Amino acid sequence: MSTGDVMYVSSNGFGMGHLTRLMAMAGRRSDGVRPYVVSMSRAVPLVADQGLDYEYIPSRDDLGIGARRWRFVFAERFASVLLRERPDVVVFDGVHPYEGVLASRTVLPGVRLVWSRRAMWRPGLVAQQLASSSVFDVVVEPGELAAELDAGATVGRTDAVRVGPVTLLDHADLLPREQAAAALGVDPDRPTALVTLGVGSIKDVESDVGRVVNGLLGVPGLQVVVTRPTIASAQSDLPPGVRGVWLYPISRYLAAVDLAVAAAGYNSFHELAGFGVPTAFVANTTTGVDDQPARARWAQRAGVGLDVPVLDASGVRRVVDELGDPGRRAVLRAALEQVRRPNGAAAAQAQVEGLLPRRAR
Repeated sequence: MSTGDVMYVSSNGFGMGHLTRLMAMAGRRSDGVRPYVVSMSRAVPLVADQGLDYEYIPSRDDLGIGARRWRFVFAERFASVLLRERPDVVVFDGVHPYEGVLASRTVLPGVRLVWSRRAMWRPGLVAQQLASSSVFDVVVEPGELAAELDAGATVGRTDAVRVGPVTLLDHADLLPREQAAAALGVDPDRPTALVTLGVGSIKDVESDVGRVVNGLLGVPGLQVVVTRPTIASAQSDLPPGVRGVWLYPISRYLAAVDLAVAAAGYNSFHELAGFGVPTAFVANTTTGVDDQPARARWAQRAGVGLDVPVLDASGVRRVVDELGDPGRRAVLRAALEQVRRPNGAAAAQAQVEGLLPRRAR
């Protein structure tokens, strides 16, 4: 039996993708493994709901300091955490391993290192950080449904162990439709649309969120749920027929969702596709190295979703016409069943635990 201490380290990122993938892995740990999370994400307290202890190290933006100074601050703080917790393995999920993480063995000789390195990088990026791969004992690559359209820097590399798409939950973890609908505040007997784009005001008809919500409200009988950034703003200034929610993970409630309009980030894409929700994907083109447009194009090409690059009048009309049609949704759901793949989180965690000491039970 593998036993030992594993430290999961996430970068800040543009959302919760890095942190969520680590939580997915830690949630599938063996009984003898003690997890500890270190993150630059202000959302890190959420890991406590998963029974995980954590440490928050502020990002450069949160501290408001220059990059060079922040690297020094992070390295010093991370070294102190390493010496206090003394993990057997450090797992980093992010695009660019920090110098402080790469120097872990200098601080704690014998510690093993794993890089959880997502694929699907935007083409043409200079990827000097890939040279850091040799520092790690194992590189794990979370699976990508849209891999055939991947034209980024990780394509063709042989240094990674590839697993299935990593999601926090499995199908068995989703609430039944009635319970999920109650949590969302909707009627389980009526169709429900989920809008999870992250930015924009529902009241502002010129925002992406405002346009698509107003368009969906025109579908007879359709209920609209919008994810909001904070609980306090969840029910403020919402038009009739729209529910604002802040629930994590939102994937737990997808059995009550009949269609969605979402960004094409790794987590939201693989959750919505993996759990069979017909979705219009609106790629965010400002998210660093992540090639969201390619994911959305793949969904359209594979017939499992819509690629809606712009939520202008034409884009909203297409969302409403296609996803508002029950017959079209049924076709998409059937196609999604065909591309479904097993969750790769357990396989990724197995790679981590393979580096732990083996002790007799």
